Amino acid sequence: MAPAVALALASMVSAPVQASPWTRTDVSELLDVISASESEGLRPEAYAPDVLRRALDQDDPALDRIADRSALALAHDYEEGAAPNSARQNWHMPGHSLDYRVWLDKALAQHDLRRAFQALLPDGVAYQGLRTGLGRCRVARGDCTAILASMERWRWLPRELGQRYLWVNVPAYRLDVMENGHLVGSHKVIVGKPNRQTPQFIATVIGVTINPWWNVPCSILPEGIGRLVRTNPEEAARRGYVASHDARGQLIVRQRPGPNNALGRLKLEMPNRFNVYIHDTPSRNLFATDARAYSHGCIRADQPLDLAVGLLGPEAALAAEAALADTQTRTIRLPEPMPVYVVYQTAEPDPAAVDGIAVYPDIYHRDAALVPFLSDDPNYSSP
Repeated sequence: MAPAVALALASMVSAPVQASPWTRTDVSELLDVISASESEGLRPEAYAPDVLRRALDQDDPALDRIADRSALALAHDYEEGAAPNSARQNWHMPGHSLDYRVWLDKALAQHDLRRAFQALLPDGVAYQGLRTGLGRCRVARGDCTAILASMERWRWLPRELGQRYLWVNVPAYRLDVMENGHLVGSHKVIVGKPNRQTPQFIATVIGVTINPWWNVPCSILPEGIGRLVRTNPEEAARRGYVASHDARGQLIVRQRPGPNNALGRLKLEMPNRFNVYIHDTPSRNLFATDARAYSHGCIRADQPLDLAVGLLGPEAALAAEAALADTQTRTIRLPEPMPVYVVYQTAEPDPAAVDGIAVYPDIYHRDAALVPFLSDDPNYSSP
């Protein structure tokens, strides 16, 4: 076994594994599953199939232990992904909580490893479409990097996204409204610049604020607004900036609601530790461009009133439209909180695209960090 493979397997099982009642048929099926992991964008050799096959052929007394380690390593990568945390750049979503020992014992008791492993993978049409696209890409000997990376990121995500949710794909510059597995609305978005990247995270939309105040993040004050407040307070006031100082003497700047407010006329209330929100913008001309990485990390949505109306429902939507008639700040709660997933998928299934896969620019250069854990050569086509 190569040192890298040995290290990978050792890291998957931090404590001694309890021997399981593996039959020869079970081990043979595990070998088939390991081989099939290539179609999931993983490296079969990472699960030591040669060591396992040799142990099977030689009736090695350690066969149960070897099979356990290979099975647990592959199960982890199907359920949670193969890349270590160090390669998951700007990823901030909760991890999975599967007890792999219990899972494996149940799979062996049922003698149906193939189905048990398949149940660990994402089962949505998006992941299935990427799997199909990966097969076509390999046959064509194309660059499969984006597909491999996107399949891996799907494995990091929760398996249940909810009946109704928002899906913001940063490289696609798009926000989708999903309901019962169907796309019911889509909006162009502006996302963070490469030096102010929009993170990948989950939040919950609880309401819509009309005529919001903008609390200028301390991290961007030195970029111009702070200087304007200090050197030209009259102009700063004309633009709606209100300055104060906290107990430590640190400058705090807010911007009043109005036509020049950086958040526009409304924002979605989705509390999160990044202070990243989905909101309107006064710079609507930027939506005419194809590449829209212009913000400081927040997500600016095109046609935000249409988005808000769709989330609020008819009654609350009328209240929102009425609130827009003046400059008073008002928050209208959603009938039910809605999850929002901010993701980074550089490849997505698209029937209109070449080979059924739309590939987007890797604007934050994140894919390269993942591919070494997924494939030795993303252009390789298996015979």
